[in-house]
This record gives sequence, structure tokens and C-alpha cells, in this order.
Amino acid sequence: MPETREALIHRLEQSARHVRRGIWRALRAGGSGHAGGSSSAADILAALYFHRMRVRPAQPGWPDRDRFVLSKGHANAALGAVLAHADFIDASVLDRFYGFESPFGMHPSLELPGVEMCTGGLGHGLSIAMGMALGARIRKQDFHTFVMVGDGELHEGSNWEAAMAAAHYGLGNLTLIVDSNRIAQSAPIDQLVRVEPLADKWRAFGWAVREIDGHDMGAIVDALDAVPYESGRPSALIAHTVKGKGVSFAEDTYLWHSNNVTDDVYERALAELGEP
Repeated sequence: MPETREALIHRLEQSARHVRRGIWRALRAGGSGHAGGSSSAADILAALYFHRMRVRPAQPGWPDRDRFVLSKGHANAALGAVLAHADFIDASVLDRFYGFESPFGMHPSLELPGVEMCTGGLGHGLSIAMGMALGARIRKQDFHTFVMVGDGELHEGSNWEAAMAAAHYGLGNLTLIVDSNRIAQSAPIDQLVRVEPLADKWRAFGWAVREIDGHDMGAIVDALDAVPYESGRPSALIAHTVKGKGVSFAEDTYLWHSNNVTDDVYERALAELGEP
């Protein structure tokens, strides 16, 4: 029997809860890490990997897989938690986060199955994803490429060079997701360099744009299912999120962009997240 929409949304919400618990498990193992930006991305990543993207965890190099590039590489705890929940990797890898010779560090590494690109030098991911999408066209492959950037990352000018090029080439097989949690490493983004109005900027660069609540699973599913938003144009999905979502003491503050995670902090976080 086909999965009902209600069942789909419930399943994805539970997967996102698993991911958030995995994030904090990894951060506890490493003793620190980027809780804020990892947690804000969890709902979108759950919808991508457990609904929208064509992937084969047992064959991470499957040529026709959809690609995902985590440009905001400091949120690697979230990507690792997703890959563990999806069975790309054994969940025990989460307990080696940031450990000596571990393939699972603060930023994505190609050593970890399911990772498409080493990222973390902010501003590079969109250019890389654009190259993947253009390569698919040249090779006549039909996979879709998704890339997630942070709104603070959009301070990097290389994003806008890639934005111009992707629109020029009409890459309808490319979707940008902006995790717009409004807070950068050291302050709210508006106190640093304003990036709004984001939707108007992406439209001006020639992209088809949608905006959603990045924690409303129904809205996420609808937005991901609708890509490409316009034929022959790259899609930009601006997801308004809360930094540190799911754990009250980490929410909406730059103090939890990155912070120490002790056993006590971990237990407090799990108590708030509850059982999936």
C-alpha cells in the first residue's frame, strides 16, 4: 500500500529527531562541535535523504545517484548523523567524531561513504555543485544535484559568481538550499553584513525561488518535490530556520554556533529531544 502523506510526514519528522540525537551523540564524542548550524539543517537533510534523493547506501558510488554537497561544512555532524541513520555508515562512527584518524571530522571528508566533496572552506560548495550539474548535462545523466549553504556563508563572493554561471547555463538540474538561520559564528548576520532580501537577490541572478519554514516538514517535502521550479533555470530554496533547533539552550544564539559538549550537556540535550 502506498505511503500516505500523513505517514510520510510523521516518518520524516521521526528521522529528523534521530538525526538531531545523532548530532549531539557525535558532539559529545568529540567534546565540542557545531551544534547550531547542524541542528538547523536536520529537517531538510532528513527530507532529502529519506524522501527526495535517489541514493543507494549499499552502493554509495552508484553513477545515477543524486548528489548532495554540504557547502556549510561545519555542519558535518548533521551529515554524519544522516549517513548513519541511512546506513551509509555504521552508527558507531558517530562515537569517533573528531577522533584521531577518524574519517568523521568537523568538516566532510571523502573518506566517509556518501560524502561527495570535502567542504568547509566556505563559499566553494555552490561552484562544485554547479560543476556536477553541468557535468551531468554533458554526460547525459539525469541525476539532480542539491547543495546547502548557510546564509552567513553568502558573504563569500564566490557564491555569486557560481550563481551567475548556473543561471547562464540554465541548470535546471541544480537546487540550492539556503539554511537561513540568521546567525553567523560571532553575531546575528544583520550585525555583520546584511544578506537580505535573499529571494530578490537570487531572482535577480536568474534563479527560480521559493521560501519556506525550514522546520515545517510538509512545506519541505512540497518544496523538494517541486524542483525544478521553472524549466531551464536553477532552483533556490530559502529555508528559514532556527539555529540550534530542538534544544532550548542552543536555540537562536551564536554561542552555540560551536561550543563544548560535556556529558551533562549531552544528557540535557537528549532529554529535550526525547525518544524518536
